[in-house]
Amino acid sequence: MKIRLEGLSKRYPGQKVNAVDALDLGIAEGEFVVLVGPSGCGKTTLMKMINRIIEPTTGKIYIDGEDVTSTNADQLRRRIGYVIQQIGLFPHMTIGENVATVPKLLGWEQPRIDARVDELLHLVGMPPSEYKQRYPRQLSGGQQQRVGVARALGADPDILLMDEPFGAIDPITRDRLQNEFLRLQAQMKKTVVFVTHDIDEAIKLGDKIVILGDRSSVEQYDTPEQILTNPANEFVREFIGKGASLKRLGLTHVSDIELRSWPTVTAGTPPAHALEQLRGVPESALLVLNDHGQPVSWVTGDDLSRASSRPLNEVGRPVHPPISPRATLSDALNELITARNAVALVSGDDGAYLGVVDIDQINESIRDLRANAVSEARAGLEQ
Repeated sequence: MKIRLEGLSKRYPGQKVNAVDALDLGIAEGEFVVLVGPSGCGKTTLMKMINRIIEPTTGKIYIDGEDVTSTNADQLRRRIGYVIQQIGLFPHMTIGENVATVPKLLGWEQPRIDARVDELLHLVGMPPSEYKQRYPRQLSGGQQQRVGVARALGADPDILLMDEPFGAIDPITRDRLQNEFLRLQAQMKKTVVFVTHDIDEAIKLGDKIVILGDRSSVEQYDTPEQILTNPANEFVREFIGKGASLKRLGLTHVSDIELRSWPTVTAGTPPAHALEQLRGVPESALLVLNDHGQPVSWVTGDDLSRASSRPLNEVGRPVHPPISPRATLSDALNELITARNAVALVSGDDGAYLGVVDIDQINESIRDLRANAVSEARAGLEQ
């Protein structure tokens, strides 16, 4: 096990009961484990004990088989990345200086630090030439959170602790950051301990989920699929809530289904030719792509009739931001609710158009999930 907790407890001064009580937990290397539970169950306390921001009252913490309960706490923290909801960037330091914080503390030489900062900013989608010399106040909340992730990865730690990192961000940015982090994790294979109060976020992100009850009692520690289909007890069942079939859309990614095609046209196409193309398809609009194959707008027959000789990317209505193949079908459904033409656009990492997801595909996936759940239940009864 990468992380092993044995009999871990925490009692705060003046309290009659433990906040965390005799907890045993093992986390394998490279796993993304989400701690989730009701407010006050001790999930943040538990996570902070792993890097000893909060010292345990009793119990042992093992990392790679080494008991780190009594080692130097500062040195331990420099081995573990840490991302919090409030981000905590240093406002007087540039983005580059923020990302370089831990490597500097470790005494890295400047050329190595510079190379690492540039590598990490590229990794989180923030080109160094554009962002390295900026200050936190010059960034949006979502950009600051990306920098927070980059800073936590500064010294390339094996373990990453994340305490509700996306909790204070608007829902659209939150979905994008979740998808972005899943992309990063696919490359990095870090051991991640992630705290959230949102079961949907836990289902989307976690390889495994720990559902915690009172005083961090482990009510169920399992894969998202097993928790949704075979809740261990009534507490877990109530915590998941209704709509388990719908929540299972969070387990299926857009890349798992065959995308539907949509008629497209390049921005340089003459409006008259585009209008003729539109008349030959059942859809009510064409999707306009730029020279890089990226979607820019929707054009209807009325748009094209009024366009005259204007480029097609200057007429019509702009597209909603596309979702990525790593997005879940739950993300796609959320997008569908407000999207034009009742489809969610899908694009690759380079922004190039790949296809669309529509409500029929979502419905088909829900039917498949229900059928699978019935088959699994029958198989369980027969065993």
